[in-house]
This record gives sequence, structure tokens and C-alpha cells, in this order.
Amino acid sequence: MFQIAMIEDEEHTRQEVERLISREFEKLKVQDITTEIYKTAEEFLEVKKHYDVVISDIDLPGKSGIDLGRILKAEQKDICLVFLTSYAEFAVDSYVLEAYQYILKQDLEFRLPGVAEQLIEKLQKQKKEFCIIKERLPAVLQKIYQEKQKESQNFFWIGGVTDQRKLYHKDIICIRKVKGQKYVEFVMVNGAYKERLALHQIFEDLKSPAFIFAGRSYIINIDHVDRITTAAIYLEDGIKIQAGAETIQDVKTQIME
Repeated sequence: MFQIAMIEDEEHTRQEVERLISREFEKLKVQDITTEIYKTAEEFLEVKKHYDVVISDIDLPGKSGIDLGRILKAEQKDICLVFLTSYAEFAVDSYVLEAYQYILKQDLEFRLPGVAEQLIEKLQKQKKEFCIIKERLPAVLQKIYQEKQKESQNFFWIGGVTDQRKLYHKDIICIRKVKGQKYVEFVMVNGAYKERLALHQIFEDLKSPAFIFAGRSYIINIDHVDRITTAAIYLEDGIKIQAGAETIQDVKTQIME
């Protein structure tokens, strides 16, 4: 349903606007639009209700229609404002506010029906677009979630609270224990980083089929395996890992998969 508000202090103008709008609604067979009437801007603002279209006289007692327009535009930038007035000089103020239309009261009979028709078409188009977006939203959100999940599985964070670094899986050649220390070393295509973590914990957190244990001291990225012999695994960057027959076979199997 579309909501239209009219703010007009003159009884005969209110009746004329209602008559013209109702006639246009009937002509276009529109049934899901309601119009509510207010006599002042203050009365309208007290209600604090959302409207799709606001038709307002400019010369109102208390706050003017222009003042009201500024308030509405600040709160709801896409609202459709239609200003009514008996004075052409107010047109400049309405244009500054980017009002949808400015209508002189003496022109209501032939201007308002056309404006009403345009507004109805605009609102119906917006409603249709909103419905399409609403229908597609679950699928879109699911896709975004899947992409975020996929992204979160493609890197590993190291470092503390004040200094963190993101290591992309594709750039990790291997992770190895540092002999005689409680650190592991991430050997990257562009350098190396040490981190105080357990090797088995890193393996669980990686959650990637690209990584495999090579003995007790290495986790290797099979995408960076250069060659394999019967007794060793050679990685890019000249890294050689001595390994037993079972480890060699596990790595070969993983690569073949």
C-alpha cells in the first residue's frame, strides 16, 4: 500500500485536491493507495508516520511547506514532494529542495491529474523493483555468505592484537618447526614469518586439502611441490625434506587427487 499525505489549511483547496486525486485513482483503477489530510506542518510532524508522497501548501500557518520539505528531505531523501501555492515566486525555493512538482493552485484542475498519474506509475515501478529485490535477497545473501566462507578458508592469520598479518594459502610453501625453539616458520613465496603455534593446531586451522604433513616437522603445500624422489620431497625455493616411504606415498596420492 502507498501512503500519501496532504498538508493544506484551506478547506476548498483540500476538497479540490482530494476530488482530483480520487478521480485519477478511479480512472487508473488504483486501490492500494490511501490519502491522509493535515492542516499544519506541526500536526503532520507530530504523527511521525512514513509517507511515499507528501503534497503540501507552501504558505502554511506556523512552519511553511518549504521548512517542512527540508525536514522531510533530511530524513527521507527519496520522498516525493509536491508543493502547492498561489504565488509563483515560491517556485525557486521548491526547486532548491528538488521537489517532484510545483503546482500553482489556479492550475490544479489541469496539472494535478497528470502529476498524480506520474506519481502512481513511479510508485508502482518502485514497488515492483522492491518485490524483485526482496525475492532475490535470500539467494543474494546466501551467495555473499558462501563467498565470505570461501574467502575465510583461503588465508591464515598470524601475529598478535597490535600486529596481524594475513597469509594466503596459495603463497605458503611450507610450515616447519624451528629446531630448538618453540616457534614454527611459515615459508612463503615472498619471505618467511615465525609464529609461536603448534604445528598440529595450524594444520587443523588451515582446513585445506592442499596441505599435508610431511613427517613430524613439516606441513607442505602440495601446490608448491617441485619433485619427489624415493627418499625426499623437493619444494619450490630449493627446500628439501627427507621423508620415509609412507610419507612419500601419501604426498604422491594427495597430488594425484
